[in-house]
Amino acid sequence: MLTSIVVPLAFLLSQQIDPNSAELQKALQQDAAAGAGNVANAPPATAEPLGAQAGVQRPGSSLLNPAMSVILDGTFGYYGNSRADFAALRLPLAGDDPAGPPPAGSTAPPGREGFGVQEVELAASAAIDPYLEGALFLTVPNLEGIEVEEGYLVTTALPANLQLKAGTFRSQVGRNNTQHLHLQNFTRRPLMTALLFGADGLRGPGAQASVLLPLPWFATFYAEAFSLAAPDDAALVATFGGGDRATPRNLTYSAVLEQYWDLGENTSLLLGLNFATGRLADATMPTAAPRTMLYGGDLYFKWKPANVAQTYASFQWTTEVFARTIADGGPTEGAGYTEPVVQIARRWFLGGRLDVTGLPSGANLPRRYGTAGSLTFAPSEFSRFRVFAQELMGAGVPSSTVGFLQAEFSMGAHGAHPF
Repeated sequence: MLTSIVVPLAFLLSQQIDPNSAELQKALQQDAAAGAGNVANAPPATAEPLGAQAGVQRPGSSLLNPAMSVILDGTFGYYGNSRADFAALRLPLAGDDPAGPPPAGSTAPPGREGFGVQEVELAASAAIDPYLEGALFLTVPNLEGIEVEEGYLVTTALPANLQLKAGTFRSQVGRNNTQHLHLQNFTRRPLMTALLFGADGLRGPGAQASVLLPLPWFATFYAEAFSLAAPDDAALVATFGGGDRATPRNLTYSAVLEQYWDLGENTSLLLGLNFATGRLADATMPTAAPRTMLYGGDLYFKWKPANVAQTYASFQWTTEVFARTIADGGPTEGAGYTEPVVQIARRWFLGGRLDVTGLPSGANLPRRYGTAGSLTFAPSEFSRFRVFAQELMGAGVPSSTVGFLQAEFSMGAHGAHPF
């Protein structure tokens, strides 16, 4: 097509022909019609195979490079009371006291006030081939050694809306449990996390199968199996991690039904129904650990207008309640929390949370309360600054207050997280 235009123009310039002459206009129209016919009769374009593209990969191309990022959470912490009060409360801020849960990326540094690094996360994710995707999340909690928070493969091309995941990863049980630290609306996880799920939530080596159910609304069913180790603190009664894990009957199994509805253009609702069973990790019964059942629900409501030209306001509300039943005559104990978060300006978020343990209460989970407030300033999607305060109280123990200033930033491309 370009040649058919350039050649007559060149001839025009060399012969000094009037560009408005009838002969020239007729010639140009004939060339244009001939070019259109050649295009119409040309074979359809086909995409090059992946191997051909890789063979002629341009300099600087990221076709085979994973998305990589580094996320740092730094804090300045203050404890209004002695750490012995937190040990008496048996809450996730007990530090290194043996009566409390062990430290982890989402809990307090051991016996440390002032400046600290809550967590450093190194993340990499990529499409491996047309059939698999992979992700790896390495963390350094409290600057105390590196650990694998998640590292897994997930299928992308199975039939019947089926998907498989294998590796080490966070269980789908509960909403907060699936979230990494930098996705939290508060500096600390809910109190029930360490008491029912584990020091840093329910996660470990395992496999997961999920299927999108053929229902009029969005519903996904998850089935999981994990091989979980007992907690480092033998004095802590952990829901899972006991028994001989070499046999399938001693693995930890879970089932989750997650349902989602669009209530309108600006509102959505997610409801999760959760169940998990495994062996109780208790130092008092190392050989005959009874089976435990963990069950509960999580509810997430979100309102966010699509048109930010009218308002930047948004609102989200999360509530979770879980109970644990120990077989063979053991107690039934539970805990839960509710946390509303409102966006009050373009970059400002205000949140509150109420924690309750002992719903119902038992020897391992007495009735305790926690109230928390959070004010977050987010200059962009890659940085956040937060003020966090929490008041902890319970029968027979003094009230204890903690406060944190938190700064968080992210460098690099980070893979998308679930809704």
